[in-house]
Amino acid sequence: MISQQMLQYQSLDSELNRIEKDLRKNENYIKRKQLKAVSQEYEETLNKLDSKSLDLRNQLAVARQTIDKITSVIDEHSKEIEDIESVDELNYMNKKLNEQLEQLASAEKDIKRILREGEEISRQFDDIYSKLPRLASLISKCSDEINKAAAEVKPRVRELQQKQAELKKEIDPALFGVYSKIAEGGLSPVFVPLRDGSRCGGCQMEMPKAVVDSQMASKGYVRCEHCGRIIYKQE
Repeated sequence: MISQQMLQYQSLDSELNRIEKDLRKNENYIKRKQLKAVSQEYEETLNKLDSKSLDLRNQLAVARQTIDKITSVIDEHSKEIEDIESVDELNYMNKKLNEQLEQLASAEKDIKRILREGEEISRQFDDIYSKLPRLASLISKCSDEINKAAAEVKPRVRELQQKQAELKKEIDPALFGVYSKIAEGGLSPVFVPLRDGSRCGGCQMEMPKAVVDSQMASKGYVRCEHCGRIIYKQE
């Protein structure tokens, strides 16, 4: 049998759930959630920018090393050309020198690209960091308002919880365990009355009357095979 204490406990639970839902519907609660989502996006963007910035620094280091090597080769070729007398050999060395100059121009172009991308990353960093103080301030204000709303209902919440604590002393632990397990899954209400002899008072689905009658006679309640609620017969 489902005791009146258990049903009263469930009723108090329903009121506590309504209070919590009302707080979550609070304009400031919704706004804070949105602002926190923006803050999370900023954090993810900053992490991506950090990673890209590191990659650019590595690219820049490689490009500068490449320029140093090319410059060194060009200097060597330039010195060798001074001692060349053969036209064919001179043409060959000029060709090699031009190849190095092309590679140098390409490396310098790459450095300019890296620097441009670095400047854009820096701009994005500055833009985000300039917005963070105001964002933090807005989140703080919303939190303050939420705390005020929570403080207003706190006496009633404490009262309900105290009543539940007293009722729990009179409730069968096994039955309370079943209630808690189902309630934790988000199903509410857990205990519902039997309708029309075989219909669940929660999901309104029919169950085999023979099964309902048998379990009602032996346990005083039956578990709905459709929604999982506990169905009891009203006195």
